[in-house]
Amino acid sequence: MQRLSTIILGTALCIITSMLVCPVWAGMELHLLILCNMDNLANSLDSCVAEYFSNGDVDSKKKLHDYKCVLNSKASEESMADFARWEPAHGHFNFRHPWNNYVKIGSSSRSCAYCIETLISCMDTRNQVPETIRKHFSSSCLRLCSCSSNVIRELSTTVSSMTHAAQIDLTTNEMKKAVEDLQNDLKSLPGLLIQSHKEQHKKLELLEVIPLVTFVSLLIELASRIEGGILKTVEELADLAKFKKIKDEMELQKTQDTSKIVDNMEKVIAHQRV
Repeated sequence: MQRLSTIILGTALCIITSMLVCPVWAGMELHLLILCNMDNLANSLDSCVAEYFSNGDVDSKKKLHDYKCVLNSKASEESMADFARWEPAHGHFNFRHPWNNYVKIGSSSRSCAYCIETLISCMDTRNQVPETIRKHFSSSCLRLCSCSSNVIRELSTTVSSMTHAAQIDLTTNEMKKAVEDLQNDLKSLPGLLIQSHKEQHKKLELLEVIPLVTFVSLLIELASRIEGGILKTVEELADLAKFKKIKDEMELQKTQDTSKIVDNMEKVIAHQRV
């Protein structure tokens, strides 16, 4: 009986300590994991495109395979979401917080990660593409890459701060414009091949440019997955979790500043009366 009471007391102390003293919430762990995965996606995308067009450095090479963490996190995300549903309200997370939407964001992130994995596999054939053709697409691809990674980072900031990002519409429109520019470059490719043939007196085979066309098409597909996947699921989470709007925060800040000014004035008047 004494042994049983000791076990019960020890278990109760462990539960109280883990909940009150230094709690480890599955919901918070899931929240941080999703943020980390989104940042890893953006890093891998930047590194991949920079390496393909020989603009990479030592740091970018280290981040090239960060996307693999996203591919291997499905089981962790689902188990954390299951545990988080049973947790009480804590921190910024209210009771019945839409944890299932974090799993949806994770699924959309994995879809993008698979696309990045295919992009990286295209790097083995980049030397087959003529240098002139690669330079023609370089600026457009780098711009789309930058816009796409900016959208991912902006969405990560949205989830992290639990506020509607002020710049998300702007960055999304920039990504769409970059996609249109890259598609126009693709349409001009036949004319570029004819011009290169006349200038260099050398016939460029279609097989030589297929690897680059594949790479460009994958970049456009990735932008589509970001917009239709990660962006959509983050917006769903923001609506269900009632993320704060920047406008509301600014009004709250103005109200707080005004109240501080009034308090200071009241103190000054009271001091003068004394």
